[in-house]
Amino acid sequence: MSQMMIDFHVRWKMRETMIDFHGGWILYGSIILLLMILFVLKVKYKKHIMYLFFFTIMYIYLCTVINYTQFPIYALPSLRKMVGLHVWANLNLVPLLNLTKQDFVTSILNVLMTIPFGFGLPFITKSTYKKIVVAGLLIGVISESLQGIIGLLNRYTLRIVDINDVIFNFTGTLIGFCLFKMISYLFKLSIKKSNKLNSLVKNLYDT
Repeated sequence: MSQMMIDFHVRWKMRETMIDFHGGWILYGSIILLLMILFVLKVKYKKHIMYLFFFTIMYIYLCTVINYTQFPIYALPSLRKMVGLHVWANLNLVPLLNLTKQDFVTSILNVLMTIPFGFGLPFITKSTYKKIVVAGLLIGVISESLQGIIGLLNRYTLRIVDINDVIFNFTGTLIGFCLFKMISYLFKLSIKKSNKLNSLVKNLYDT
């Protein structure tokens, strides 16, 4: 069998055993879940349409983060010998040491990825610096933990579970929240506080 045929066979088998976020049931399930949550928020909790809009934006953003950090997932046994790496061999618990140029680029991307999280969270829940600190830690820890769990269940991984990712995810969340507070403060200075403010302004005043 020629090398071209072997490569085609490998790519086809990988495609057959690849779990992709946009591949079908995960995407459709996410949409159905969003619609169910919006229905409950509107009917049971009487949330305003503006709140539902912000909630939908954050939901789509989090789905995008999950897609970027967890997918695709390959479930091909032969990959464990061909390209798979041992989970524990790709575990880094030593922070900010021996960072390469590629690590620096990845760190910047991790910061940029979570800035919208820190900026958008106050639009859907009452947020303080303490809550943002907890949320910033959780998004990094949960993301890296899921990568590790998937690797353990699959018995190989194409990703590295890295404490630096947690640190930079946390940093991005704090930056996002600080940007929100700054913009919110400047916005409040430009208007007079009134009971007739629209729902967006009221949301800014409540945070």
